[in-house]
Amino acid sequence: MRKLVVIVIVLVAIAAGVAAYLFLTTPRQGAGVRFPLSDADRALLARVPASAEAFALIPTAAAFEAKLRANPITRQAIESWEEKQTMPKRWMLGGASLLVWRDAGGGIRYLVQADPLRSLFVRNEAPGAPLEAAELETIVSLASKLPNGDALVVQRAQSRGAYPPMARPAVTSLTITPAAIDLTSRAPGTTDNRQLTTIPSFPQTAMLSATFAEAPRLVDDLNRLFGAKVSSVLQQGGSIAIYDVDAGKLLPRPLGVIAVPADDARRAAFNELVERARQAEAIGVRVRTAEKDGMLLLSFDDSLDTYLKDRLEPARWPGGRWAVRIDAQRLAPVLRKLSDSIGLRIASPRLFRSARDLQRWIGGLERASVIDATAADDGASEVLEVRIAAK
Repeated sequence: MRKLVVIVIVLVAIAAGVAAYLFLTTPRQGAGVRFPLSDADRALLARVPASAEAFALIPTAAAFEAKLRANPITRQAIESWEEKQTMPKRWMLGGASLLVWRDAGGGIRYLVQADPLRSLFVRNEAPGAPLEAAELETIVSLASKLPNGDALVVQRAQSRGAYPPMARPAVTSLTITPAAIDLTSRAPGTTDNRQLTTIPSFPQTAMLSATFAEAPRLVDDLNRLFGAKVSSVLQQGGSIAIYDVDAGKLLPRPLGVIAVPADDARRAAFNELVERARQAEAIGVRVRTAEKDGMLLLSFDDSLDTYLKDRLEPARWPGGRWAVRIDAQRLAPVLRKLSDSIGLRIASPRLFRSARDLQRWIGGLERASVIDATAADDGASEVLEVRIAAK
């Protein structure tokens, strides 16, 4: 009996020692990912399977998980994630790096570089045949100019995710703090290397504000929503501030203001648009105009009054091809309605797809307040900067 007691005590002591070791060697802070990538990080990326559609490299994954739980936006997201996915616990990770990938079928797989003791508790996925060396080198080279962060996320050429809204492959450096999420993404540059820039400022109370140096194609779809050819004055750039969306109609109607520089060429196109729109007032098109701070202003509702009283705030980043500010709390429910709009899908397919993609992106950001984004072209790559601020 005494011998049995001794054995039990020894086993308890060993178990306590193992538990203490696992607890004490699980860091709450980590160095994150540094660029250019270290040899160790490159070696781990070399194990990404060719079947992966997208993947992420997370050095000191336990510390990263702690950051996710400290941020109110990502805390809710990770709790929702854990309801659907099985991932290693923090004590299983210790100071290990984590490689996570999504296959073409949407399944999530992972590989942990655990120490010998923790490897007894971690179930690693079999990676399969790795990426070709040439593709891996392209990704590593593209990531070399990213700022240091907590994780590296890669969307391969075949990835069709809603984020980031840029060419593929795309690489993203992700940083989590208790107050915000910062993302910097890079993708191969376009053939058009013109250094178009904006000087954006955003009305404080708008639900969504966008400034662009050159109009995207989806601006053509706005013609149907506004009932006037607004694309004629926006082709060379301008701004749109949306205060609300009347989503109850068959064809949703944005309530907002269009602003373009008051130069001679733009004034002529602006006046022509206003004249044509006023000719359509008999069928319900309402036109409001004003001029303020060197900008010609146009609205088809009473949003102009709000805009004129609003305070303009400078963008977080000074320039780029386009810049956007989003009030996530107000926009998210509107996007859900637009994603179900049959009228928008038929009459404005580009806007419908954009609303659907944006809804997929910010739909899980219920605890976010303001989202700032800007896109630029440095001559070699597309660069996207995003900050998601917590409440």
